[in-house]
Amino acid sequence: MKRKNFDHLQCPVAATLSVIGDHWSILVIRDLFFGLTRFDEFQANLGIARNVLSDRLKKLVKEGIVERIRGESGHPEYRLTDDGRALKNLLVSMARWGDAYRPAKSGEGAWRTIDRV
Repeated sequence: MKRKNFDHLQCPVAATLSVIGDHWSILVIRDLFFGLTRFDEFQANLGIARNVLSDRLKKLVKEGIVERIRGESGHPEYRLTDDGRALKNLLVSMARWGDAYRPAKSGEGAWRTIDRV
């Protein structure tokens, strides 16, 4: 049985994982920090199935991490809320750890871009 959340653990780390701990949400958030805003941009950059991306974006909107707005072209766009922008230090820390301990697989130096946001 797949667990949907960690509420039973009564732990702030578990609570954070309940919101952003799946395979794709943190990468969508990363892409938002990198300036992507449109569904098709996320899908192309991540190679994620459209239905999975749709589910993740809906969850991030529901959790107040991301907001869905109408872009200048009239198409929906996504942007980080204050709660989402507060994840910056977490992403920078994850990227630094990846650069230090998994450099062959990490996006070396990518955290420097996030660090400037």
